[in-house]
Amino acid sequence: MSSEKEEALTDEEQQAKVAADEAAASTNDDDSTNPEDSKNDEEATTAQEPEEVDELTAARLQAAQFQDRYLRSAAELENFRKRTAKARAETRDDTLRDVLLQVAPLLDNLRRALEQETDDAAAVRQGVEIIVTQFKDVLSGYGLQEIEAMGKPFDPNEHEAMMQVPTADHPPGTVMQEMEKGFRLRDRVVRPSRVIVSSELDHETNQDDKTNTTESDEEGQA
Repeated sequence: MSSEKEEALTDEEQQAKVAADEAAASTNDDDSTNPEDSKNDEEATTAQEPEEVDELTAARLQAAQFQDRYLRSAAELENFRKRTAKARAETRDDTLRDVLLQVAPLLDNLRRALEQETDDAAAVRQGVEIIVTQFKDVLSGYGLQEIEAMGKPFDPNEHEAMMQVPTADHPPGTVMQEMEKGFRLRDRVVRPSRVIVSSELDHETNQDDKTNTTESDEEGQA
């Protein structure tokens, strides 16, 4: 009996050994396969990495180019602003210099008129009128013209009404007196004329004026 058991155990051991060997062989096959798969995966990853690196490098290069363009544009804009401001300042200074050169002789003429000792009022008036004419010519040379207001209908675009006076001598809304001259620079009003405007005369006031005038005439005749 013991001999049969030993043989049976031996067979079982052999079967177990065979199974173990097969399992080991299968494990070895798996182990031999995995490195190849890993190698293939690594090769695939390695094949993809340069493309990703190239895309990242290209993106960074493009961003650097955009930043460089932005900085250059900002610098050019700032330089343009500085040049424009400088040109405007130079133009303004040149214009002021030209105006001063034109006005200086008029001031000289005014000083000469003040230095003259004369009782001839007509001569003084004539001299002042000449200076005024010269001054108007200077202003006209720069495109500055006087606004004609006397006797014209009131225009709020050119006139500034200082007061209204009821009168029968002018139609209502007529400029009857000019307190300050207005000026127009080409097509733009730079200073409106300050004027007194006529308004409609009240009927009762007109009757009172006529009555007062009649009474004054009668008193004068008496």
